[in-house]
Amino acid sequence: MIEILPLRVLTDEDTPIFGALNVALGKIKRSDFPVCDGIVINAPCFKLKAVLEHFDFGSREVFEQSLTLVKKEISSIAVPAVLEKETKGKKGYFLKGKTYKSVNSLWSALLSIWIDQIKQRLWNKGFYEGITENLEPLFTAFVKKVQGFGSASFDQFEDDTVVLVKSGKLHPSDYKKISDLVTLANKKLFIPHEYEWVIDAGVKFVGVKPHTPNQDTLTTQAVKINLNSVSSVVPVRETKSTVKVFFDLSSGFAIEKNIDGVYIASEKIFDLNLPSKSFDNLVFKIVEAAVTFPSSPVFLKLADKSEGMGKIRGALRLLHQKNLFEPLAEAVSFARHKKGLVNVHIVIPFVRGVNELLQIKRDLAVKKLSRKNSLQLWMEVCVPENIINMEEYLLAGIDGVVLNLNEQIAHLNGFDPKEEELSFYKNEVEGLIKFLEDPIRLLHKSKIPFIVCGSMALYPKVLEFLVEKGVWGIVVERFEAHSIRDLLHQTEKRMILRRM
Repeated sequence: MIEILPLRVLTDEDTPIFGALNVALGKIKRSDFPVCDGIVINAPCFKLKAVLEHFDFGSREVFEQSLTLVKKEISSIAVPAVLEKETKGKKGYFLKGKTYKSVNSLWSALLSIWIDQIKQRLWNKGFYEGITENLEPLFTAFVKKVQGFGSASFDQFEDDTVVLVKSGKLHPSDYKKISDLVTLANKKLFIPHEYEWVIDAGVKFVGVKPHTPNQDTLTTQAVKINLNSVSSVVPVRETKSTVKVFFDLSSGFAIEKNIDGVYIASEKIFDLNLPSKSFDNLVFKIVEAAVTFPSSPVFLKLADKSEGMGKIRGALRLLHQKNLFEPLAEAVSFARHKKGLVNVHIVIPFVRGVNELLQIKRDLAVKKLSRKNSLQLWMEVCVPENIINMEEYLLAGIDGVVLNLNEQIAHLNGFDPKEEELSFYKNEVEGLIKFLEDPIRLLHKSKIPFIVCGSMALYPKVLEFLVEKGVWGIVVERFEAHSIRDLLHQTEKRMILRRM
């Protein structure tokens, strides 16, 4: 059975089922924006799950054969009666940039999109419980004759609107109208978004997306709009790297686009002296990051309130100071359970022993934040004890590791990083590199990803070591975000040439 609701009636309470972006589109429609009428359709997860359970995905050979049979069986699912009822009397349907003339063709397109999502999950993680849950709810617009289609978003750096024309042609007056609508819609939704539009008896919105750059920079023509003229923009090829880039969004706003995820250190936001105000700021920061980058992980590090080396801090302080732990857990719970932002994950800070890790996991489980497929628990590795007993931590159950290189080298070389006159010890990186070789090898063997944070990661010798050892990602500050891709690309290139 599928769930369907008209776009106009969607409210915040429908977010977990019909998605935050569809709810946002419904919000601006109720504000008398020119948005196409239509319905939001949720995937028949139980029916899809029943089909998948009949097939074997154990080996690669059987896996390939099973996928073909799965696609054939799912495609044979009859059009639901509720969908026929909701689309009765309509002549055209617009979905994901294409127009469909019949309900049967629309239903086939919907199934095809959900099959592709399931296929991607099978490739990444294999078959698991809940593989058909949280599939993308799809908005189908009712149209008559679509003469053009594209998207538009506001460029904060250029202070104008960028309109992408993907099919058809636009009249100059339509450019101005789209630009005005984007500005008004962003004010209504508070956070900048990208808006999909069609020309169907005038300009109408058919979708809301996170404000991210167009990846196909070489084939799509961008037209920049200002108040007086229309000018063409020459596309530029973006530098890419194998290592993922995680933007430290602990301060400032999400203005950087070319990133693979977000890292938020909550101790930089949550203030025990201003608990109410700082809690609101933390919740806003988490929601803003998760909504802006819905397909990317958002790692929230629980607050590591540090008073210096050897003091009570990190996981130990969270365990014994409830007025610190409770607001952080509530913020994560609100983002995941109330707003349906399942891309938010948790990083446990500054752990000094396996018992601390297990106790934090138990306290989080009480808050219904236990480790599962949709919620990852990562551990920040700060002290040499974590490195020495890495195998014990893996047995305790974690999904990933955040190597804090600044903390590691401070403890290894025996200096306080806050003392500037001792900062020259940071250049003594040979011991750190040797110390990390064995645990990184163990992480790869256990198929546990690791990312690194701290300024030490950008030291040339350390960065080359990390790239060579297969680091999954690197956390960078906002002022480093513009150049990190090129730096990683050059480092990877040098490593390949050296091996040749």
